[in-house]
Amino acid sequence: MHISKSKKIMAASLSVLVMGTAVCGSIVYPIRAVEEEPKTIVSDLENSVKTQSETKKETVPMWKAVLSEYGGSLSLVDYETVEVEEEVTSEAEEPEGEYIADSEGEYDDTSYIESSGGAVIADVPERPEYDSIDIESGNFGFTTYGYGHGVGLSQNGANHYATYAGWDYQQILQHYYPGTYISNSGTAAKETISAGGVSGSALDIVSMVTYNEVGSSMSTEAIKAQAVAVYTYIKYKGGNASDLYPASNPPQNVVDAVKSVLGEAVYYDGNYALAMFCASSGGSTASCYDIFYEDIPYLRSVSCEYDSQCDPHYGTVEVFSAEELKSILESNLGITLSDDPSNWVSIIEGDGGYVANVVVDGQVTVKGNDFRYYLGLKSPKFECTYY
Repeated sequence: MHISKSKKIMAASLSVLVMGTAVCGSIVYPIRAVEEEPKTIVSDLENSVKTQSETKKETVPMWKAVLSEYGGSLSLVDYETVEVEEEVTSEAEEPEGEYIADSEGEYDDTSYIESSGGAVIADVPERPEYDSIDIESGNFGFTTYGYGHGVGLSQNGANHYATYAGWDYQQILQHYYPGTYISNSGTAAKETISAGGVSGSALDIVSMVTYNEVGSSMSTEAIKAQAVAVYTYIKYKGGNASDLYPASNPPQNVVDAVKSVLGEAVYYDGNYALAMFCASSGGSTASCYDIFYEDIPYLRSVSCEYDSQCDPHYGTVEVFSAEELKSILESNLGITLSDDPSNWVSIIEGDGGYVANVVVDGQVTVKGNDFRYYLGLKSPKFECTYY
């Protein structure tokens, strides 16, 4: 977007409730989307989970969305870093279990799992109206779309595809990870896996992480899709994902959803896929190479129309004075900005409208995701205007 000095009125989204949803968790995982008295699947893991909740591991450079204020209104506020691993291109590991579906939507009838208590198609709510924000001259306005890095599965979008389009979990996964296929590993029933320093059975760990990620009031099909993504991600990390965090006492509906897809994983070229996910995507997901550095074939930008229609984080405005922005950029980049604020931020757009790179004052080029991290913006899909 071109930077303009002209004074404008920017739109900010109203905080509105999105029907029938509750999303995932945050680094502070005792937060719950729904308060209830759930059944406990493994009481002997609870103390370990609570201990781990006090610790936040810091790794770089990739961010993944986690549980927060996404309570009844779908609004995710915190992010955890995860490392990018090199894509395996040789000695492909063939799945041990049965093939289930591929991204062309061709299902194997003998292994297709029917949805139990899945989505009920509902009318899509109208986009909420916007409040106007009058930004004074000499300030920067950043308008962001979505919440999180935007790569891979959108938790908000998955819930709405199930609720409003009637998609099942396989259709959701195949949409967000194009070119992949779904198969059962055949090992989940007996294996021990770990997340956030907590070890247990695949059912226990995936249930707890899934609960932490999307709560318990999402569509059953969206919960299933998240469970498959969680299991896939843990397997991609060799069975131990230190950057995913479990929440104790997942409700029975979450456990049942996880159990119905236990062992199913997303594969690409015979290997477990890097099944990344985020809170919402701002109308389309991002390509991995725009947000991070690696070009992963199945992490490419795809449309996600419900995220532009049903996400309270679509069109959020953050205002910075020139002095504030100058201080932030100079401290993070080790440069001295010129006296012309209109030249400070030049955006290079990538796929799906995401900011691939930002040229700062003609001096240095940084990734858009790094830039949004400096400013604490919700998403690397943003626009900038100098007033």
